[in-house]
Amino acid sequence: MSAFRTLKRSSISLTALGFGLALAATAPAAPPPQSKPPCGTSGAVEMTDVAPGLYSYTSTAAGQEDFEFVLSSPSLQRNPSCDSSLPYVFGNGKGGLDTLPLSISVSGIEENGAPVSPGTDTALRAGLTAFATAPFELTPPGTGSQKITFSFINTSAVPAGEYDVTITVAHAVTGVQGFGGVDSASKTFVIKVEEPQDVDALPPVVGFVAPVANQVIKLNSALDIGFTAEDPEENGVGTGVRDVRAKVATSCNDAFYSLTPLLGVVPALPVAAGVQTSGTASVVPWLSVGTFTVTAEADDAAGHTGQASVTFTAGVNLDSLPPISVPNRQFNTGSTVPIKFVFRDADGALLPPMDGLVVRIKAPTAGSEDRVAGDGAGNVRWDVDEYGFVTQYITNYTIVENGTYTVEILLTDTCGDEASQGSFTFAAASKGGKTK
Repeated sequence: MSAFRTLKRSSISLTALGFGLALAATAPAAPPPQSKPPCGTSGAVEMTDVAPGLYSYTSTAAGQEDFEFVLSSPSLQRNPSCDSSLPYVFGNGKGGLDTLPLSISVSGIEENGAPVSPGTDTALRAGLTAFATAPFELTPPGTGSQKITFSFINTSAVPAGEYDVTITVAHAVTGVQGFGGVDSASKTFVIKVEEPQDVDALPPVVGFVAPVANQVIKLNSALDIGFTAEDPEENGVGTGVRDVRAKVATSCNDAFYSLTPLLGVVPALPVAAGVQTSGTASVVPWLSVGTFTVTAEADDAAGHTGQASVTFTAGVNLDSLPPISVPNRQFNTGSTVPIKFVFRDADGALLPPMDGLVVRIKAPTAGSEDRVAGDGAGNVRWDVDEYGFVTQYITNYTIVENGTYTVEILLTDTCGDEASQGSFTFAAASKGGKTK
C-alpha cells in the first residue's frame, strides 16, 4: 500500500512537469525594444521680407541699390514619435541632416500680375547681382539663420514699369528619398523704372537796380532799394517766382535791417516762369555809418532760391573850415594852425556830435598823429548851436616841417570799426620859403 501511494505521487509530479514543458515550448518570444528617431523640422524655411521692398530709378540714371533678407530654420516638431533628447535634425522623413543646403532663385518677374516679356525678364535678371553668401545653408536645426545680400544695378534695357520680383528659397537635398519637413518660402520686392522727366532745375535770376555797387549815401538820405527776379522758362517746366525777400547786413550782423516788410512787388506774386517781377523799398532816413550789404532773394515753386547782393557805404558830408579851407593858404612851419571842420547830412544840415571821432594828421615825413575828443590841447573840441548841432570841430596843431599835410577824419561805424569820412590838406613852409 505504501508503495502504491508513492508511485501515484510520482506520476502526478511527472504529469505536471510535462505540461509545464509544453507551455514553455509554445509561448511567443518578447519583441526587442525599439528606439525613436531624433526630432526634425516641420513647415517652411522662415524668410524675412526683402529690404528695401521698393527700389525706384530713372531709366537714364546710373546707380545701384543693395538688398538683403534673412533665412531661418523651419520650426522643430516635438511629439511622442521622436526622441527630443537626441540632437535635432533637418527633415522629418528618411534620413536627417545637421546642415541644410538651400537653393535661392528668382522664381518669377511680373508686371500687374502677369509675366513680363522674355527681353524684360532677361534684362532685369541681368541687373541683379549674384546672391552674395555662399554656400547657402542653415545650421543648427531650429535656430540656425543666415543673412543673404544682393544688389540691383540700374539698366536702361528695362522699359518704364513697376516690376514684382519674387525670390524663392527651397531645400537642395539630393539623393534622399522622401525628404520632408522643409518647405520652400518666397518673398517679393518691387523694382520701379521711371521715364526721365524734365523738371524745374534752375533758381530765379535776381538782379539789382538800386543801390548800384559801391554807392555812397549820406546820413538822413533815403535808401532806395530796387531789384528784379525772374524764374527761367526752361522749355515750359519753369515754375515761376513764388516769394521774394530782402535784407541789409553788416560785417557783424547778418540781419541788420529787414527790408521784406517794406517791399512793394509788381506784378503781385506768384508769377509764371518767364515773367519778371520787381521789388522796391525805401528807408527814410538812413541813420547809420558803415559799410552795408543788401541781399535780395527769390524762391520759385520748385523750391529753388536765387539771390543777388550789392554793397554800399553810408557816412557824412565833411567840410573843412577856415583857415585851412581858404584857397592857396599857406602856413608857417613852427606855427600852430587851428584845424576846423564840420559834418553835414545828405541835405546839408548840421548833425549832433558823432561817436568815435578821430582826427588823423599825417605830416609829410614825420608820421601821423591821432586826435580824439577831449578838453586837452591835443584833443578835439566842438561848438554847438541852440539845437545841439555841432557848428564846428576844432583841434590846434603845431606844424613840425615844411610840406603838405593830410587830415583824415574817421568815425566809429555800426560794427565798432573806424570808417573814413574823407580828408583835406593844408601846406606849410618856412617864411619866404616853399613847401616841399
